[in-house]
Amino acid sequence: MSRLDGESQIFDRKGGLWCKTIDIHASRVYNISYKLKHQHQIERTKDYACCLSFFIDTTMIILSNGFFTNMPNSEAVSQGGPANFAKLFSRHIVDTTDHRWIGIIFRASESKASRLRRILSFGRKDYFKLYFPKRTFKKITKAKKVEDSSIILSGVIGRVVSFIKKEKPDIVFLNGFGLFNWVLLKAAEKTNTPVVIQHAGIWTKELRLHKYLYSRAGLKMMEKMEKDSTRLSSAEVFLNTWSRDYYRRNVAQNSGNESVVIPLPFDFETFGKLSKTHKKSLITMPGAFKIGTIARWDNIKNHKAILALARAAGRLHLPWQFYAVTKIPEKHCLKNSYKKNIETIPALDRTGISDFCNSMDLLVLPSIFDVSPTVALEAVATGTPIAISNNVGYVNDFKRYGARKWVIDFRNTAKVLTSIKKIAQKPLPNSLREQIVAKHDHEKVFSAYLDLFYETVAKTKIKKR
Repeated sequence: MSRLDGESQIFDRKGGLWCKTIDIHASRVYNISYKLKHQHQIERTKDYACCLSFFIDTTMIILSNGFFTNMPNSEAVSQGGPANFAKLFSRHIVDTTDHRWIGIIFRASESKASRLRRILSFGRKDYFKLYFPKRTFKKITKAKKVEDSSIILSGVIGRVVSFIKKEKPDIVFLNGFGLFNWVLLKAAEKTNTPVVIQHAGIWTKELRLHKYLYSRAGLKMMEKMEKDSTRLSSAEVFLNTWSRDYYRRNVAQNSGNESVVIPLPFDFETFGKLSKTHKKSLITMPGAFKIGTIARWDNIKNHKAILALARAAGRLHLPWQFYAVTKIPEKHCLKNSYKKNIETIPALDRTGISDFCNSMDLLVLPSIFDVSPTVALEAVATGTPIAISNNVGYVNDFKRYGARKWVIDFRNTAKVLTSIKKIAQKPLPNSLREQIVAKHDHEKVFSAYLDLFYETVAKTKIKKR
């Protein structure tokens, strides 16, 4: 398996399986794992034969949660890490392997019962839409007392169980986590289908940051769901060691399943070339030091800190201009002030984002909690410096590879001003850029996921023997 040194290793394993290379097809080599004798008391040669027969004779059916923005006819821009990852990973699977990808898109509705129907099939991709009764959803989020979520959601879980029995996926891949993905998790448990979960964020942390949206009992029930993801999954994927360590301290300890670190994939070369024909064309304000951010509008992204910085720079008559790619809710109390101090830009496609990054002198990410924001990778790809908070998943890399000055405490606006003045016009250290590019190479990342899927399915087959 591909490894980098130290904390940068693309597979940071916590116990479990080790690798042996077996040639499956003439064009492809996969890593097979089987250090299972001490766990299952199965003769090693039988383990080998079982794994080998699976890899030679079987292609996988992968069932995952889907996203409407990834439909071929969708005009919306994919937003958020899980949606972008699903688009890239499913495309890689269809283009380079013989596996089949099934996506279930959950949609809250006014219907009284859950309904599931196929909405699109192309190539080896199939997408289904599961209509989820809103009133059932509210029985969780607005619960008056703590109850058994599996009973409340038994109808929709049962619908997914029937679907799994019909389609017979080899593995369920939970791309991120939330209430809908918990339904997939429980359905997989009932059908003995192995589960791999990617912890794209820490749901418990996000719930607590938005606790005003939920009842106290509902909050407890949903926090337990995330604990279930560790208890019931066969393997857990974390995007970096920072998020893994936070999860282990604050959500759930390892339950004996496979635990690995695989960074987000990113095609740096392609993204960096997107805006070369119109570099610096998006923003036109000669002489200004341009500071930008790309972030959805919510508490986690900490737009208040960006507004405070813009106001302070204005009071001091600094030659700084602020820009934000975001959408502010119409009735938000900060909307007028934010637009007065910061030029807002609606959602952009990949070329637009590349152009925006190229047009900035500095990108800022003052997030309260952000596991692996794509904007940091986009900044590296375009050679644009980026300043992050201590609560961003890349913080360990920044500190290890010479970029401590670009890690800023955004709680103190005066200190932020001082810190930005120190790093203005300075590039990120080459050592940091080289490490990030190596760790997030999309081909390495996708291969690491497929290796993990293979190993998980093979291990499940051995247990069933």
